[in-house]
Amino acid sequence: MVAVSLSLSCMYCFESCADVSYADLFLAGKGYKPVEDAWSIKPLITYPTDGGNIPDNQIYREWCVKTFKNGEQIYEAYKEIAFGINYRAEPSKTDFWQTPVETRQSKQGDCEDSVFLFFSKLSELDIDGDIIWGWVVDKENSIAFAHAWYQLSDKRGRPYIVEGFSKEWNGIIPAEMLTDGERRVPALMLRHNQVNPVVSACASHADRDEMIPQFTESFEEDQFTWDVYMNNAIMVKEIFQKLQVMFARYKGQLHQSMY
Repeated sequence: MVAVSLSLSCMYCFESCADVSYADLFLAGKGYKPVEDAWSIKPLITYPTDGGNIPDNQIYREWCVKTFKNGEQIYEAYKEIAFGINYRAEPSKTDFWQTPVETRQSKQGDCEDSVFLFFSKLSELDIDGDIIWGWVVDKENSIAFAHAWYQLSDKRGRPYIVEGFSKEWNGIIPAEMLTDGERRVPALMLRHNQVNPVVSACASHADRDEMIPQFTESFEEDQFTWDVYMNNAIMVKEIFQKLQVMFARYKGQLHQSMY
């Protein structure tokens, strides 16, 4: 039996492991490498001429295009969260969700920040994917930790977990590969194409003191798609509130960038 805290105050990665990400603990030298030998093949691995540290891997790009709908854009989004930002643990009992603009500027963040940055580059596309909040249980030592991740389906419907911070071409992983070492316990799953409408709906109901998802009864039936697990309404309400605050700030930043 694994004891899992349901408080959103710990909804950031590895509270007890300062500046150690999921990639550090589970993906370093592992993960899923469909083009494992590409690192040794030059010039297929290249770097920007402006001195940037985000590499380009033509073979991995081709694998993404072959495997996923909108694979080119998925490749670019993954490349940024894998190589362009560093993991940064937040202080205890702190859970500030950065906007994609803030994460890109600071070049650091935690698991939610990585997911939102990934989503931001794909938000206008028809992607078969989900943003998921929940827990990862390490089967070896039965330790559970709060996490947020993106789940993506390929052209055949096979699910993949997308993880950032790895600094390797190994973070888009077939979900079944992870079941030997870990178990993922979802708390809330939001469909890719429903994130923006759900956030807008939350904003329009912000003055109501009702638990999410109870307030969804006021929406049209089947208007939105999400899955709630473990009947943890308090945590889910806090997630939606944080989404509303973060996306409102993000919208303002995008508006400013236009002028």
